[in-house]
Amino acid sequence: MVRVPSNNPSVGSDGSDITDAVDVADTRKGIQSVEVSGVIIAALCDFKFPVPLKDLAAAVGMPPAKVHRYLASLVRIGLAWQDDLTGLYGLGPMALRMGISAIERNDVVMRAGRLLRNLAIELRSSGHLAIWGERGPVLIRTEHGGPPIISTMGLGTVMPLLRSATGQAFLSTMPHNAIEHVIRAEQDILHWDDATVDRLIVETRERGAAVIEGDIVPGLSAISAPVYNLDGAVACCVTLMNPKANYFQPGQPAFDVFLRAIADFTQSWGGKPRDEDDKADNPGLKDRSAFPGGRKDV
Repeated sequence: MVRVPSNNPSVGSDGSDITDAVDVADTRKGIQSVEVSGVIIAALCDFKFPVPLKDLAAAVGMPPAKVHRYLASLVRIGLAWQDDLTGLYGLGPMALRMGISAIERNDVVMRAGRLLRNLAIELRSSGHLAIWGERGPVLIRTEHGGPPIISTMGLGTVMPLLRSATGQAFLSTMPHNAIEHVIRAEQDILHWDDATVDRLIVETRERGAAVIEGDIVPGLSAISAPVYNLDGAVACCVTLMNPKANYFQPGQPAFDVFLRAIADFTQSWGGKPRDEDDKADNPGLKDRSAFPGGRKDV
């Protein structure tokens, strides 16, 4: 019997259905490609700044030509980005969108975003949410409820730990051993000793919020406080900024409104700071009230 060749591309010369075999091969190849892409994307995350192809290839242990092929596809779909002038590579807009979307799936952060929006409108201020990243507080959301503030701070910006209201809110609530590497790095730049850092933490806790006047942006008043997860860990920090001098200083109406809103949100959400106060890691901060609210009535 002579077998007539089929015009159906999914049928083999022996009449068998080759679709499954092709699908298996393609699936294996596709999975491997995704895994390799993931390694390259992870390396882009590890670099603090846009990176040359050769350095990226060295970091992932692959030939530059191979990495270049993957990067071409990653750039096309927005997971990577290449500077037209320098040729350096970094994370693309889709990578940022994915990261923010993943963060927003965290319910407490989503709720804190609504809190930020309401506070920004009520106090006619600009503000942002920040979470803790590998190198410090990272901005993940911004809101504008008042006069526009000219600033270079955008999504993905890593804020100073010691000199920003956002940073000081984290400084006063995070376990010392978890953030010590960032503290030390900034201490070396600012030439601050441990006593100066401890005093800053104590003052921030006693005040009930981190307050900054024009340290990052001249003439800008800023206030920040943490939002806690159900397990007592800091989920994010809420920060507001206003161009009016001393706008968020203790004793001002905006200061009281902000602290009351944070306290009400914490109570409604069910989050609360952990009972332990990092005493073993930072003995200079023993017997301090949990922040926010060195004040018990806040």
